Amino acid sequence: MSTLSLAGATHIGDLPLNIDLNIETGETVAVLGPNGAGKTSLLRLIAGLLPLDTGTLTIDGTTVDDPANGACLPPHLRRLGWVPQDRLLFPHLTVAANVGFGPRADTGRVDYLLDALDLTALANRRPDECSGGQAQRVALARALATDPVVLLLDEPSAALDVDSRHLINGVLATADAPATLLVTHDPVEAATLADRLIILEDGTITQAGSPAGVRSRPRTRYAASLAGLNLLDAEADGTEAVTGTGARVVLAEPANGPVHLVVPPASVALHATRPEGSPRNVWQATVADLQPAFERVRVVLDGPLPVVAEVTPSSVERLGLTVGSAVWAAVKATEVACHPA
Repeated sequence: MSTLSLAGATHIGDLPLNIDLNIETGETVAVLGPNGAGKTSLLRLIAGLLPLDTGTLTIDGTTVDDPANGACLPPHLRRLGWVPQDRLLFPHLTVAANVGFGPRADTGRVDYLLDALDLTALANRRPDECSGGQAQRVALARALATDPVVLLLDEPSAALDVDSRHLINGVLATADAPATLLVTHDPVEAATLADRLIILEDGTITQAGSPAGVRSRPRTRYAASLAGLNLLDAEADGTEAVTGTGARVVLAEPANGPVHLVVPPASVALHATRPEGSPRNVWQATVADLQPAFERVRVVLDGPLPVVAEVTPSSVERLGLTVGSAVWAAVKATEVACHPA
């Protein structure tokens, strides 16, 4: 039996939230999605701050929300810890008193967490005497001190210093960590901490899987953007696929039916004139944006295939690329990965 099992739906304003999710003890699941997708609302639903309209929510074998049978346990009766974005520490209590506030917190566990998160020296301070990273560690310690079976984290590493990030990651990686649901905008944090990723878009899970699986086989444009990949929806017929805009893409291997075409930005070559030779997908495009990215430049292209190319700064200079420039783009068929939709 899963530690957390949710199969249900609710509404947040005009947004329908429809979720089917299971998390095992010790597993960390990261939720990523665009703004307004319902990520924080999902945490609030599990915490008991939002009710289900239909379906059931079970935590550690106990059904805590079942509208069909009139069951909805209040937040304080659910065995979970929650670290919201704004932390909500008690300003009049010391760090130690904040950590030990919960009804199931005991002195031994409080002392252990103060030590594990390097808070012992701060135990008698008030929250306003702590840095942002220290305060975030206090909030995590308070959530864990009650020995929850489910831990909910909303952007836990936002604005953290390197030391705080390392300490928090270490605590979450211990063998006795609870089932953890982590909301983040940081794909690096998600890939580092999570056993599994969930992509939430418009209140619905559009993809779930291991970090490597989601990165290599993204199913939506948002999922592809997390990995820096281009994703095109198309209909394949043999070694040719036609996108929704009518653009034709030559494939290295035959496929049939709806497909996702994944193109690494580094595989998109840019030219001042139409290229000759081996590239089999060639089209004319317009530069929509130039985005510096470390030692490369991401060139956002408008045209029949709206993709991002990644080139060197010297290539940008040599081609005279500016926003609005016309350019030829080319991708070898062997560089286009094709997956069933």
